[in-house]
Amino acid sequence: MKISLIYDFLTESGGLEKEMANHAKMLREEGFDVEVLTYDYTQEAIQRAGFDVPIRRIPAIRTRYEFLNIFLSVFLSFLGIYTLKGKEPDVYITYSFPANFLIREKKAKKINFLNHYPHFIYLNNKEKIEWAMGTNGMKRWVTLVLSWFLGDYFKKIDAKLVKNSDLNFSNSNFTKKVVDQIYGINSVVSYPPISSSFKPSDKKLSDKYIFVAGRIIPDKKLEWLIESCRYMKNKLPIFASGDCLEDYKKKLLKLAKKNKVDLRFVDKSREMLVPYYTNAQVFAFPTPGEDFGLVPAESLSCGVPVIAWDDGAGPTEQVINGVNGFLAEPYDVKDFGKKLDLAIDLKLKEKNYRKILDSSKKFSYDYLKKDFVKEVKKVLNSP
Repeated sequence: MKISLIYDFLTESGGLEKEMANHAKMLREEGFDVEVLTYDYTQEAIQRAGFDVPIRRIPAIRTRYEFLNIFLSVFLSFLGIYTLKGKEPDVYITYSFPANFLIREKKAKKINFLNHYPHFIYLNNKEKIEWAMGTNGMKRWVTLVLSWFLGDYFKKIDAKLVKNSDLNFSNSNFTKKVVDQIYGINSVVSYPPISSSFKPSDKKLSDKYIFVAGRIIPDKKLEWLIESCRYMKNKLPIFASGDCLEDYKKKLLKLAKKNKVDLRFVDKSREMLVPYYTNAQVFAFPTPGEDFGLVPAESLSCGVPVIAWDDGAGPTEQVINGVNGFLAEPYDVKDFGKKLDLAIDLKLKEKNYRKILDSSKKFSYDYLKKDFVKEVKKVLNSP
């Protein structure tokens, strides 16, 4: 049987891209014919995410510009002029609203993986602007402008597409609660799997540091971490690994200098990521209201404690207070700094090393694969 996974673009490397790569690998290992469909991708992004299945570009009109490939394809699909061509699979697995819309007329079974609701539809205007600033190019800005005029229409279409799916996954209990209420559905929780490559590394680094990883964009709030470090007595540098827009990087470095914080952007290659996780004193996750948060789980799987917000969001399903990290008072940067100090002073990494590793097992690739594949097969075998 053939399964096609669809997402708008694979030109950046973040949690969703890793999630798709692992889902594709799980299904391929079960004997399915798996492909990934996207309007555009880069070799660097797919290599860092770990894709090992065929990836096919599906733009309505192919140009040298990512923005045009995506915008024209989505626009023409909305007009009904462009439809996905090629052999139809037995099931589509989609990861976004545009992907859902593209396959709306297809007869194949449809599975929708909800990492969150569509931000360009449901966020307030301030949050939408911050969201649009989180990627290169104009693609999110154009989407944002369209949402100002067509937001209510998009909400109706989005709700219809989600309800028409044969199965809706959500990536955490936090996300499930939100999307089930918005759409009136009963989604199935399936945590994003952590690749087996995330395990303690034998490579030793001499520095002592606080680590942060993933896409470094405005809505991840690295500013809050920098401000938190101002209140710490343990003056460790922050090592940051991940894609970062140049203007945002300059802003962060300026803020770090002002607060006398040593911020270093380190090697973001796939080969160095695990050693950076493994050798950190503590991992910091200052993002508010995160739906799941793949990087905290990756840190735990490398034996490093995590500091996150006690805001009821996805990371609170990962961090066991005082065992594998600490949860700070929501959005209190001073308390976040105190929790970083506490993890370091208690030597939580050394003291609870085995407990930290054990806490990550429920997010491991092998643990999650069975239920994910079972749910997909259930859809395939349904009438």
